[in-house]
Amino acid sequence: MSAAREIVVYVPAGGHPATAGIVRGSAIVGLPDPGSEEVRIHFEGALYGQSGMATLADRAVHACGRLRERYPTVAKRVVPRAALVVVGTLDETGGRIILTGEQSAAVVATWLGLPVLDPAELRRSALPTVDAAELAARLAPEVKVAVNRDLAGALIGRAGLRREDDAWVAGDGRRTSAIGEALIWALVAIAAEG
Repeated sequence: MSAAREIVVYVPAGGHPATAGIVRGSAIVGLPDPGSEEVRIHFEGALYGQSGMATLADRAVHACGRLRERYPTVAKRVVPRAALVVVGTLDETGGRIILTGEQSAAVVATWLGLPVLDPAELRRSALPTVDAAELAARLAPEVKVAVNRDLAGALIGRAGLRREDDAWVAGDGRRTSAIGEALIWALVAIAAEG
């Protein structure tokens, strides 16, 4: 099995028509093929204010996931290498961008519209923590779903809820006889583990 190829982080080379329309500040990532004059890139500009995309690294990780999975999107192109400037590589596991040098910091800052690059742009932002019990309490009255009892039971068991008489009991002592509510508690608990 071959090792995964390194993801390269780019910014557009000034004014090249192949990168026209890529929103300023977008993360642009690609997998350049040795010897090819073109690069398949994916980009993410967080145009719609998506959560979890505050930093350039957040956006790069998102674009990288689409690139690796060959996810269908309009945020991809094949462009000439001359249309891009290499500024670094993406450490996918660590969620950080490793710049190629000091010049890259200045180029990235300009691309982001900053006078000086904030080092926080090169790291994933901290994802907000959610209190599982509070979230379940807020969601439970609003959620209406048809529940497959076998699947629900498996998820409820996976989350550590236990059955007592006609109720499910959560680790914090909450009790419910509604399988839908127990399932929500279970899903929130499972999500909090990851």
